[in-house]
Amino acid sequence: MTPRPARRHPAKVLSWRIFPQATPSLLKDLPIFLAAFSVFYAFLAVTRYWLTPISPQTNIDLRPRALPTYAIFSVVHIAIAYFISLVFSIVYGYVPAYSAKAERIMIPLLDTLQSIPVLSFLPGVMLAMVGLFPGRRFGIELGAILLVFSGQAWNMAFSVYSSLKSIPSEMHEVAEVYRWSPWQRLMQLQLPFMAIGLVWNSMISVASAWFYLIACEMFVLGKRDFGLPGLESYLQTAANAADTRPIVRGLLVMIGVIVLMDQLIWRPVIIWAEKFKFEQVQSARTQRSPVLDLLRSSRVLLLIVRRLIDPARERLNLRFARGWT
Repeated sequence: MTPRPARRHPAKVLSWRIFPQATPSLLKDLPIFLAAFSVFYAFLAVTRYWLTPISPQTNIDLRPRALPTYAIFSVVHIAIAYFISLVFSIVYGYVPAYSAKAERIMIPLLDTLQSIPVLSFLPGVMLAMVGLFPGRRFGIELGAILLVFSGQAWNMAFSVYSSLKSIPSEMHEVAEVYRWSPWQRLMQLQLPFMAIGLVWNSMISVASAWFYLIACEMFVLGKRDFGLPGLESYLQTAANAADTRPIVRGLLVMIGVIVLMDQLIWRPVIIWAEKFKFEQVQSARTQRSPVLDLLRSSRVLLLIVRRLIDPARERLNLRFARGWT
């Protein structure tokens, strides 16, 4: 007599279906989609406003519903200036680190530029940008971004330069033994060594950018108003009107934006950059970030990395490695 087959439990059968397993990953990817859509919408709204004609006077709305828009404008100014500063600092810090002739000129020049007050560039830069783009608000916006850039770039460039100069000679000898190309040295040696210092100095530079935005967003030269909408202009207008409620609302929104930037951007980046720390003994203390864990568990991002980013990176590595051999 043959034994009867065991009856399967319904829950075990349902666990093999695709939909119950796909639902958690889709829910994890939902905040990422919302964040990407929000960033795209913010840049679209800001660029549309930049193409409008210059108005004789900047009118700041002190109602609470205007605060999210002003917060977006201020964050976009800082973000664009930061990415320009990041590219500039890597290029400017790299050249004098490996060229003695350039070092004798570029480092004293960088020290001189760092000692000049940023606000001293304000009138000349604003007038030059308005002259390049007459009748359009884009000139004023570009002038504000360049001024914020001048308050961020020098510190970050010094960080890149000092990080590259502190690479141990043993690491350079390893690169010589394995005959690394300049591209391989940049991607596998130099960028990892500058990562931690660049992240921490980026936080300092972005923090100082909030101060420079106050002057940029409320700049008046004679009878010409070069004001820009933003959190700083909102606070300044509320202070001029001696209205306490808008001041409190603006300060709360600014603090909230700074805290969100710290938790959503800087803390994940700091934890990610810890893997580039050069130490003999691994630290027993490990930090975690919910945002970084969410990004690492995203199935969509993993698919994009495997199908697009990794193949493109491999092709670039092969292309530039062959070009120098």
